[in-house]
Amino acid sequence: MRKLASLFVIVFFVCFSYASMAQENPYALETKVIQNQQQLKLLQQQQAQLYLKIDSLLVKYGEIKGELDDIRHRLDAIQNQINEILLRNTSIPQPIAPNNPRSKAALVEKQPNSQVGNQTISKKIVKPTHIQNQITTAQPKKPKPSVPKDEISFDKALSLFKSKRYNDAILAFKEFKNRYKTSRFIPDSIFYIAESYYAKGEYDKAIINYDYLVNTYQTSNKVPMATYKEGLAFIKMGDRIDGNYLLQKVLKQYPNSEAAKLARKYLKKG
Repeated sequence: MRKLASLFVIVFFVCFSYASMAQENPYALETKVIQNQQQLKLLQQQQAQLYLKIDSLLVKYGEIKGELDDIRHRLDAIQNQINEILLRNTSIPQPIAPNNPRSKAALVEKQPNSQVGNQTISKKIVKPTHIQNQITTAQPKKPKPSVPKDEISFDKALSLFKSKRYNDAILAFKEFKNRYKTSRFIPDSIFYIAESYYAKGEYDKAIINYDYLVNTYQTSNKVPMATYKEGLAFIKMGDRIDGNYLLQKVLKQYPNSEAAKLARKYLKKG
């Protein structure tokens, strides 16, 4: 009986101690959780800001590189013009001196007289004053038409894509879009940005660019293929409903296109 009473006292004391501790600081654990969450959010914000700064630096680097390429192209064009001017100057024929009748008379020389029987014969040799050579004047070469700057910039970005340097290609095409906003190559640049993301396996970003091209530049010849690749990107992400819908859309709207052939072949495989 005494043991039971002492055990009861011990249990009561322990419960009383925990109750008093809970009453002294009931929100201590919750406060620590909130503090940890705030610190985590702060770190995430700092990380996002660093990513933005890195993207900004990459864009600036691309812009500077593009300006250097333009300057180099201008220098090459000026050098070509200088070479053409020098070539024209060297192809001009030298003027031919007019015939001088006095010089003809001076060039007539008498040879010693020779006798034939009782007759004396004087010989005269007339030297030609000038032998006129026919000079064919070389026709100056026509200067090659200068390639537009936007086309040069687009071709450089496209070469990066063909070399499978997809990150560099994305950066180059984005810089091209910002610099040449009215260029005829804008729809193509959007298409190859989407293709670069698709090749990298970033299907969500590829879908955004494919869809933007289809809805913004509906007359572009890249629209059928962009629609087809957007459908494949949805399928790659596990969304077969939207993916098959887009493939069927290609067959209906662009039945004679290369994209329609690919879509038909894909749908047959199931």
